[in-house]
Amino acid sequence: MTILKKIFGTKTIDPQKTFDTVASGIDKLFFTAEEKSEASQKAWDQWIEWYKLNSDENSARSKTRRILAILFASFFLFLLLAAAALYWFNEAYSAFLFDLAKEIFPLVSGIMLFYFGYYGWNSIVKNKKETNSK
Repeated sequence: MTILKKIFGTKTIDPQKTFDTVASGIDKLFFTAEEKSEASQKAWDQWIEWYKLNSDENSARSKTRRILAILFASFFLFLLLAAAALYWFNEAYSAFLFDLAKEIFPLVSGIMLFYFGYYGWNSIVKNKKETNSK
């Protein structure tokens, strides 16, 4: 008994508190549908809050994003036009430029969808609401 007192000390263990702690730990291992919906709601609320903070169209961050999106789109369009124009003069270099444009297409389309897609979607929704209200 004295060895156990040296190891664990003289503190007494409350069985109810121990059971509650173990039960709480086991409960946290399983993610129920209710907890999943609560977590989803919290995530949605955080996204809405983030969107409200970042939706100012005249902030420096928004202007920078707009400039970058336009630059990426312009560079992609330049590659396509240069590939088409150079086809008559140097077919191999034209193919190289077109392959380069194909490589960056997923990146450019993602940027365009992320930045300009919201405005396109809003215009579709507004037009649909106006049509339905008439």
